[in-house]
Amino acid sequence: MHIVVKKLMTFSLLAALVLISGCTDTTTEPVDSENVFLEASPVILKEFQEQDISIIVTNNATQALEAVKVTGFTPLSVVGAESVNIEGRTGTEPMQSSLNAKVSAPSFETDQNDSALTISYLSGSDSNGKQSTGTKSITVPVTILPDAKLQFVGFVEDMDSLSTPAAESWELRKGENATIKFSVRNDGETTIPGGVLTVVADVDNKLIADQASVPINQSMARKGTSYTKGLQIPINGDAPNGETDVIVKLMYGDMIVDEQTLVLKVKL
Repeated sequence: MHIVVKKLMTFSLLAALVLISGCTDTTTEPVDSENVFLEASPVILKEFQEQDISIIVTNNATQALEAVKVTGFTPLSVVGAESVNIEGRTGTEPMQSSLNAKVSAPSFETDQNDSALTISYLSGSDSNGKQSTGTKSITVPVTILPDAKLQFVGFVEDMDSLSTPAAESWELRKGENATIKFSVRNDGETTIPGGVLTVVADVDNKLIADQASVPINQSMARKGTSYTKGLQIPINGDAPNGETDVIVKLMYGDMIVDEQTLVLKVKL
């Protein structure tokens, strides 16, 4: 009887050890977002157009990040996002990876002050092996431009000749005025208020001439156009003979919306 009891006690002890070993904690804490760093360049695009973006994700944790992807980019919409895995830090060297996504812009009148890019990632595990979802956000400057274009750009004889065909190159003498005609078209979906666009004609060689600008004061609904307008650039009285590029730029604040290049020739 004593031997039987002893054997039962031995089996009970072994069973208890098995149960204890089976209850070992296998959970792993997820990577804290403070160990995840993001780098992204400012994004500039026209309203309702799509653009590919690329960001750098740095993992400074010893654990790997899995299924890392862009999940939000206020005020833009994420229309496509790749997913990557990033290994954990080895020694003191963090691990980096490039992450790509495609975004789409809303109307250019959308508030762009609170722009933020957000990624998600999987890391850690609970007792069932399920990973936790973590997120990381940073502020990335976003500029949404109106979808406008220059049209009928070129040189004409003078301000009374704006209805005549324009030329991409023009020849004149020093001390004379170069006259450029143009109009603007709204190819977007949002009405462009008057006064928010400016056309600047910038002469590349400043020894020949400088620049001139004209505001677009007409508002333009979808497919609307401005009046045909003109501007004059005085050629320096001591300008060297030869040619220079003249870049005609459609500006929204300090951002270039569209541009065309003409050639100005100064003769002896």
